[in-house]
Amino acid sequence: MKAARIRRQLTAAYHCSYIRLALNFYTAYEAAAEKKGFENDRISGLYDRFCELLDACLKGQSDCGADELRQDVIREMEKVTDYTDAFQAYEYVMNRIEGRFAPKLIGKKPEDTESLTEEILSWFQTAPDPAALRERMQVITGQLPVRFTKQKFFALLEDRLSIYKGLPRSGFEDILYILRSEGLLNRPMAREEAYGTLFDRMKEFEQTDLRHLTAQEYRHLASELEEGSREINALSGEILCLMDMVNDLCVILLAQGTAVSDLSCEQNTKEILKGIQTLFASKEWEDIPEEVTDRLPALEGKQEQYFEQWLRDDISLEELQEENGPEAEAAWKAGLLMSGSAFMSLEKPDADETEVDEAFFREKLDALFKDMGERWKELPKAVVRAAMAKCLSSLPANFQSLDEAREYIQGSLDSCSDEIEREACADLIRSLMEE
Repeated sequence: MKAARIRRQLTAAYHCSYIRLALNFYTAYEAAAEKKGFENDRISGLYDRFCELLDACLKGQSDCGADELRQDVIREMEKVTDYTDAFQAYEYVMNRIEGRFAPKLIGKKPEDTESLTEEILSWFQTAPDPAALRERMQVITGQLPVRFTKQKFFALLEDRLSIYKGLPRSGFEDILYILRSEGLLNRPMAREEAYGTLFDRMKEFEQTDLRHLTAQEYRHLASELEEGSREINALSGEILCLMDMVNDLCVILLAQGTAVSDLSCEQNTKEILKGIQTLFASKEWEDIPEEVTDRLPALEGKQEQYFEQWLRDDISLEELQEENGPEAEAAWKAGLLMSGSAFMSLEKPDADETEVDEAFFREKLDALFKDMGERWKELPKAVVRAAMAKCLSSLPANFQSLDEAREYIQGSLDSCSDEIEREACADLIRSLMEE
């Protein structure tokens, strides 16, 4: 009985992915044609490889290197994410010094930190459930002024990470990876050639004395930050779109030997894919011909229909993991690929995974703190504070009571002697609470 459900599930996954791939491929071409290409030659090369693999798939080849391309796309996103982390840190800094160059209101009183603290606590108390409360605390923690010594910060980090003791090591290692990313340890080194404009902008920020900016220098850096963020968003969007298509192609390859074919729908979908692939290959960026566009209405509602079928026949990933045989393996991987987490690992977790004991916890934390200490020596103090804030916003703010939260928030606000930064933090926090 379960074998029949697995086959039905793979059939639904196969057709759902085929249709979604055709629609996304169509959309990806429209976006590329509008810009007459891609943001970067590296991304263009990955799309070229995808088109070659798709061609092989449409010709009936089952092993065409989709898994290898998927790993390469993941690595490319990691490179762009390194720049994302750096630019977010500089945005944090720029937001807090913007007030230096804004008109000053005569008679404006300094920010009342006690009133702001009570506003934040009132916002905490209106959270609809404990999960929302934890999220609010985490958001606010990432926006408060940071005035910790490194040792104080490391002690705070250790306290918040202590919840991972006794849990599987994979979760602990995942959060350590995030902290390395947010802490600016994953440097975009040796990537000047690949993303030259981003590299140059990042180096300019690193080499600028942010404490003594002139208004002209601030406006220049703000413009560089805006353009860098635009480029990163464009690159990320192109990579994510490609990743979604690669995932759908992987599902098709996994399921094609098992799925029961819907010949009419499948043939129509293939014709759309072939038409768009021809346009991609030509790089002329011409309009999509009507004979391709006219095929789209026949797909209306089909993706939803097959996805609902997938959900009806859903077998949990845990159940599939315990099943033996190639069909169960294919269904398990297809489930991961359709989970909505585009960059999900397709490696099976270790059933006998070791827990985080004190020795492992200490070893990993010591290595993290050592790397942070060395890296942060190279960065301006304002950027280090931004890195600390980004790290704290990635961890649960495990306050034991509202009084403890009040003490932490009040202390953070009062520790900041820079009135302009404190006002900027207050504005950002109030904006977040209003949202």
